[in-house]
Amino acid sequence: MQLPRRSAGTATAADLPTKKEQPTPAIPLLQPSPWRFELTGYGWGTSIAGNVGFGTLPTLQYYAPFSEVLQHLEAAFMGSVVARNGTYILGLDTIWSRIGGSGTVRVKDAPLETDLTVKEGIITAFGGLRIPIGPPNFELYGTVGARYMYTSTKLTVTGPLGFLGVNESVTKDWVDPVAGFAAQYRFNDRWFMNVLGDVGGWSDSATGQALASVGYNWTQNWSTTLGYRCSTPTRSRIRASIIFCSSRGASATSSGCTVRSSA
Repeated sequence: MQLPRRSAGTATAADLPTKKEQPTPAIPLLQPSPWRFELTGYGWGTSIAGNVGFGTLPTLQYYAPFSEVLQHLEAAFMGSVVARNGTYILGLDTIWSRIGGSGTVRVKDAPLETDLTVKEGIITAFGGLRIPIGPPNFELYGTVGARYMYTSTKLTVTGPLGFLGVNESVTKDWVDPVAGFAAQYRFNDRWFMNVLGDVGGWSDSATGQALASVGYNWTQNWSTTLGYRCSTPTRSRIRASIIFCSSRGASATSSGCTVRSSA
């Protein structure tokens, strides 16, 4: 018994391919990058410029190069902590210094011994979000934060034989909001460049800073940088019975050493 042959042009339902439903693609879970922490201690060879006054007399401009500042530097601390994970950045930068000096001035042929001590502190805290722009080896963050500024000036005047001693001091502190950016460009595994800047203030104060530096990674966890930094905190005139300062600015070469770790 012969079975009927099917022609080449005919097909049955069993010969047709079955259509299978495509599986629903799994939604990938976003895995944040590990946080990287950077602890930096740095030196700031700074010059200082500003305005200073005595009593009700007009203000006078002054400028002190780093060589003179160093002669009267009594103590200083400078350092920063930065944490980033490729999306967010957090940072804290601290500068504190104490400068002192003494001398003799003559008023109506009477010698007066003077002793001046100036303390200053600047603490900047900021946070930011990465802006997705540029190649993978470039990181740009928009930042917002606050800057706390503290200044204390103490003047002691002593007359002949220790008579006529006068002590006067002015202490002032304030907080300014700031907004800016922070960027890093990695040329290769060794060389990189950092740039940051911010501005801020209120109606009676203003502040701003800018930094550009080039760094070298000696190991995965150690690097050094060399750059230039300028900072200008300004406050409306602060008066006291003896001495006041209305504004200060500083700019100079900055160098530091950074320790990195990953969480």
